[in-house]
Amino acid sequence: MANERENLSPVEDAKAKVPTIQATSVRAKKKRHNKSDLGDNFVAPDGGWGWFVSIASGANTLVTFATAQQFGIIFRGHLDDMGITSSQLTTIINTQLAVSAVSGIFNGPLFRRFSYRQVALMGSFLTFTGLFGCVFANTFLFYLFAYSVFYGLGRGFVVSASALAINTYFKKKRRAAASYQFGVAALGPIVLPYVATYLLSSVGVRYTALCFAALSLNTLPFSLVYQPVRWHVRRQHQDEESLQNNKEKPVDETVKVLPYNENQDQNSKLEKKSILTKMVTFFDLDLLKDPSYLNLSLGLTLINFAEINFAILTPFILSDFGFENNQIALAMSLLGLCDLIVRFLVPFITANIKLGNKVFFAIGLLGMCIGRTVLSFPTTFHAMVAIFLWLGLSKGFRTVFWSLILPGYVPLKRLPAAVGLQRLMSGIFSMACGPIVGLIRDKSSYSMVLNFFNVLCVLALFMWLLEAMIRKYRGYTSSPETGNSKQ
Repeated sequence: MANERENLSPVEDAKAKVPTIQATSVRAKKKRHNKSDLGDNFVAPDGGWGWFVSIASGANTLVTFATAQQFGIIFRGHLDDMGITSSQLTTIINTQLAVSAVSGIFNGPLFRRFSYRQVALMGSFLTFTGLFGCVFANTFLFYLFAYSVFYGLGRGFVVSASALAINTYFKKKRRAAASYQFGVAALGPIVLPYVATYLLSSVGVRYTALCFAALSLNTLPFSLVYQPVRWHVRRQHQDEESLQNNKEKPVDETVKVLPYNENQDQNSKLEKKSILTKMVTFFDLDLLKDPSYLNLSLGLTLINFAEINFAILTPFILSDFGFENNQIALAMSLLGLCDLIVRFLVPFITANIKLGNKVFFAIGLLGMCIGRTVLSFPTTFHAMVAIFLWLGLSKGFRTVFWSLILPGYVPLKRLPAAVGLQRLMSGIFSMACGPIVGLIRDKSSYSMVLNFFNVLCVLALFMWLLEAMIRKYRGYTSSPETGNSKQ
């Protein structure tokens, strides 16, 4: 083969190289159009404008989750008057969670085509549309369509865009950035229960829903803060990338001089792929081949279902236990206050403790399980307040380290797809198991529901512990950058 190439004229040799050159050019073009792939030499700013992005992301989370967190306070009485059953209620809630999570399947292709700022703005519009529809909702199907579908889809896009923005701007300081992000978001559960309670007594359900819909419009200016990270990278890295791009220019010029005819080589890299292969590539489904990623995602799915359902159903649970609206609002505000304090203190508390993110996350999660177990027994108001203070402390740890688990395992360019697939699993699980929560409540009590949540969380931690023991026994470790297993 080498001898044949030596006998070719310069023109013939250039033509022979064109298929490979064009394939390289196509890959380079795809890389430029993939907005989530910043190149192998990209170095996160780890500060600067990123701190504004962190705060804006927290504000977006606060505003986006505002109605979800106060759904029970705002709509509980209205839904009872409409004759909505517990099963229908949990269907509305879990369909919203499912739609928000299932939207994650589009993360890979969506963030290759659009920037995280564009996706966040799109989500802001959908969120407002859904909440504005709740103002006029008067049937189960209307709530399912407006709240569960539109609001859920918009919330999913905003959450995904915010997470990608944070993890793009930060790498070494992700723990601090996540603390500030969720610290700002924690202001919502402190203030909003009182706001919702006051508005309900003053203007009624529909105008309260309208106020929360108007509040969601604040995601528009916050999303505009998500500027492209390339605007804020260090100058030397921009120069290096520019130099690298200049080195690739002759490739493009060669292709222009010697255009390639696709019919000349049917067996090149440009070969047509099967529909299944295209789908796997488009949605990055090959991530599911990694057992560690799969186990990690399944565990997060179980935990996500339990924790979000507990957060949303808290007003219903406390009301069922006999507490009044003002007592419920106080308990939720105290939980939010402790949560807020811990979120801001996490970087200082953990600075000199050599434990991984999963360990800190597990500590917070077990704390939540203990609090729910105690809450499941008959308690007085003062005991309930103490339980919610404990839940707030545990929730702070759980929330901050939640956002660091997947980014610590997969590289940045695959993070949107990895998070999206995990959220898809959460969506499917919520749709399948959401009504089960309502059935458990109808057949027994909310105490059994709390213990059901705890079982799911402990099962997830057991799965992770079992994998860690197997890896240690076999001498395998996990690479945080590639997500691949190595010996």
